[in-house]
Amino acid sequence: MLTLCPPQWVGAPSCQRGSYAFYKSVSSRAQPDGPLQVWKLGEFYFIQCGPEDPVCIAEVTLLWEDQARRHLLASARLYFLPEDTPKGRTREHGEV
Repeated sequence: MLTLCPPQWVGAPSCQRGSYAFYKSVSSRAQPDGPLQVWKLGEFYFIQCGPEDPVCIAEVTLLWEDQARRHLLASARLYFLPEDTPKGRTREHGEV
């Protein structure tokens, strides 16, 4: 599982809608003593959701905070290799 040590917004919100504040980037550390990483909206990153899961590519699509509940939230689109999906690689996918 991807665990980020306390994330913090980078900069001011780019937009506000009700109790939601939207941001363009967030910073965090994967390990408490690890390097600081900045995750930016629209960028792509290699991630592994769990120790048994395959590595995939995550595209950060939304970063926001529910200010009423103090929840920091993120949405990402995940891209997997065909062989890491339930149907696996087929002839339509071509060769590796």
